[in-house]
Amino acid sequence: MINKSIQTYLKNHKIFLDRSILEYLNRLSAPKEIKDIMSYAVLGGGKRIRPFLLAETAKLYGVSSKVYKYPCMAVELAHCFSLVYDDLPCMDDDDLRRGKATVHKVFNEANALLGGASLLVYSFNLLSLDSFKINIKDKVKIISNFSQVTGAAGVLAGQYLDLLAENKNFKLTMNKFKEIQKKKTSLLIAFSTLTGAILGKANKKEQNEIYEIGLLMGSLFQIQDDILDVEGNEKEMGKKVKKDKELNKATIIRIKDINYAKKEVKRIGFKIKNKLLAINKNTEKLITLTDFLMQRTS
Repeated sequence: MINKSIQTYLKNHKIFLDRSILEYLNRLSAPKEIKDIMSYAVLGGGKRIRPFLLAETAKLYGVSSKVYKYPCMAVELAHCFSLVYDDLPCMDDDDLRRGKATVHKVFNEANALLGGASLLVYSFNLLSLDSFKINIKDKVKIISNFSQVTGAAGVLAGQYLDLLAENKNFKLTMNKFKEIQKKKTSLLIAFSTLTGAILGKANKKEQNEIYEIGLLMGSLFQIQDDILDVEGNEKEMGKKVKKDKELNKATIIRIKDINYAKKEVKRIGFKIKNKLLAINKNTEKLITLTDFLMQRTS
């Protein structure tokens, strides 16, 4: 049974983050329609799991929301960029995302490309602002990490490999699945947890542990997503379900079966919670989030 408190925490963080994103989108000097596309793609649906992880990790070390809000916004903008592109007709060709029509359906394909790219570029701008007041060495490190996980070594590579794996002649092994899942999902989530630790001046050992937790969180999130594509409800999910098999997607279910996937969710969740308990901080909220990710139905 899902803990109601985590839903409240997520809701409150979403209100805070959406308010911040809207403020900075309004500051952007751009054609109105580009700004409308960006707002449509980001605001509204979504749980803000990635920025929530970043914020909660930063809060373990007493970091203020005035500081962590910048990378939180950047992460969400970059994530939404990936969703806009993922939904395009030349990619997964989806009509529904977060319970509403996909960006290219509302604004046309060319504008979706421009709006999506604008989100990614603006996410870097947010990290470079003078008002994001942190040590310059840490800022450069965060921006460098961000470029790795959002670019050709991360999310974009994951999307490329994901499309490649749809080919009927592509032999999907567990190692190949893990590589696709890591690049497409886990790296951005691990960036979120690691950035919180960097902001909090965590020592190198703790940074490494928190990064590993992020990678595991990403794996857990993706496998649960694969399960929900089979068993989920379209209305609850806010997107089309039962598409992975039809498109021959690179899922763990394609290699094994759904029972194996469910066992993996439990195994990874248990591992994450043990790692969180080993950190000498109050990680209760992150443990509750782990349970939520294991049980989520949307």
